Amino acid sequence: MSLGLQGTLTVLQRLDLTLPEQIIHVAGSNGKGTVCAIMAASLSINGRKNVLFTSPHVARIEERVRRNGTPISSREFDEALIRIHHAATGDSNIPHIELTFFEITYLVAMVASQGCEVLILETGLGGRLDATRSGPATISLVTSVSLEHRDILGHDLPSIAREKAAIARPNCPIVIRDPEDEDVRHAMLEEAKNAGNPLIGEMIGPADASFVSISTGVGVVDEAAELASAVFEKIGYSTNYIEQAKQVLRWPARMHFLSKRETSSHPYLLDAAHNPSGLRRILPELEQFITQHAPHSANGPVWSLLFGTSPQHDLSEMLSPLHDMCRRIPPQQILLTLPHGGRYPGVETEVLLEEKWLLENPLTSPSASHAIEKLASDSADNVGLVVSLGSLYLQGNILNSFQWASDENLSLFAKH
Repeated sequence: MSLGLQGTLTVLQRLDLTLPEQIIHVAGSNGKGTVCAIMAASLSINGRKNVLFTSPHVARIEERVRRNGTPISSREFDEALIRIHHAATGDSNIPHIELTFFEITYLVAMVASQGCEVLILETGLGGRLDATRSGPATISLVTSVSLEHRDILGHDLPSIAREKAAIARPNCPIVIRDPEDEDVRHAMLEEAKNAGNPLIGEMIGPADASFVSISTGVGVVDEAAELASAVFEKIGYSTNYIEQAKQVLRWPARMHFLSKRETSSHPYLLDAAHNPSGLRRILPELEQFITQHAPHSANGPVWSLLFGTSPQHDLSEMLSPLHDMCRRIPPQQILLTLPHGGRYPGVETEVLLEEKWLLENPLTSPSASHAIEKLASDSADNVGLVVSLGSLYLQGNILNSFQWASDENLSLFAKH
């Protein structure tokens, strides 16, 4: 990780790109990936050429950069890497720039966006010092904000909100999901009033800030659609295709259902609720899905919990609402596992076992593939619907185990 903008900005300037007419920059603690996906799907349905940059990837790296909903090809990705490498290393007359993995993938998206009308950028972490802030944007959006990455972004909600609102550009609109907290709202407004970063050549000036109120009980996808509509209205784009985008959208690892036919064993539901607020927000929809779609016995829905997570500031806080749901709808079994391939090592199963689970002796597994094999060897009556929660990397491990990494399956418009 390298929080700072100058290196990425220097390479971006050396690339000398012709960027799209509209660049939409999105930050937030939860929901930013979903709103980005809905905007990209809506634009694609409407015939507007777009590139979407998101992170991390679920199954393979190319899905970080989608053109009109589909990951770019490996060849295009590699060609962009070569171009970025040349711009970063330069020659003997210009200094060599060291770039992080994330900075490079962001620059791949910038290269890929040439010739498109709209570029949608999802921040990686925070906003003010995120690599995506080094380039231009014509409009910004901040989704819901929660306590996260406190060691980097700040120890209270107003401080974290300021870091995210710092994606605002002077004299450009910024749409903000109403945080329903006066101190947080004030912090974000103050940041928007003094938008701009002189270190990357911007003049300080006010951004045009507007808040979007979300009704209590609105689901994750519906909330994302409301925020997408607010952004499109600001830039004069049609909102007529957003409802259709909601219906056809397949956002991998987010409330992602895999049938028995697709897994050759049990049905799976995957969701990357990776922090306490994200888990709390998704649980009502999750509980409803289990109640409506899991097989039933005389004792109620038949389902099993598969859980693995990246490090948490307070693991018990994250798990508390999940424990509550398990008490309301008891699972047949709980299987704890370790995500692989993430930015940070996953939480070891020995640590997870120290938490107070509903079932006294949860099963453990060293990896997602091992967990899948263990569940596949058990009967449908003992497993039911497998609900996999926690790290996005865990969901990626599962999708790769099921060989789900094709362009079709990772497209926002997967046919399945």
